[in-house]
Amino acid sequence: MSLMAIKSKAIMQIQLDQNDAERIGEDLLEYAETLCVALGMDAEKIFREMKSSDLQHLYRTFNNYFGEYIELLDTDNSILNK
Repeated sequence: MSLMAIKSKAIMQIQLDQNDAERIGEDLLEYAETLCVALGMDAEKIFREMKSSDLQHLYRTFNNYFGEYIELLDTDNSILNK
């Protein structure tokens, strides 16, 4: 009998205050840095992409790379850009 490893993912929810856009950008870049190190991803490439446009682009890019691990919520608990 063989045993199979089951891969599971942990989802963390982060609530963002839309009234503090500058802080949101800084926080998401910090989360991205931590996740890049943990997942062995190219942080410089991802940072350039995240910062290449506006805050909505930053959300979309963050979700593109890390949406499997982190769920971004607005202050009313609605999911951002899913």
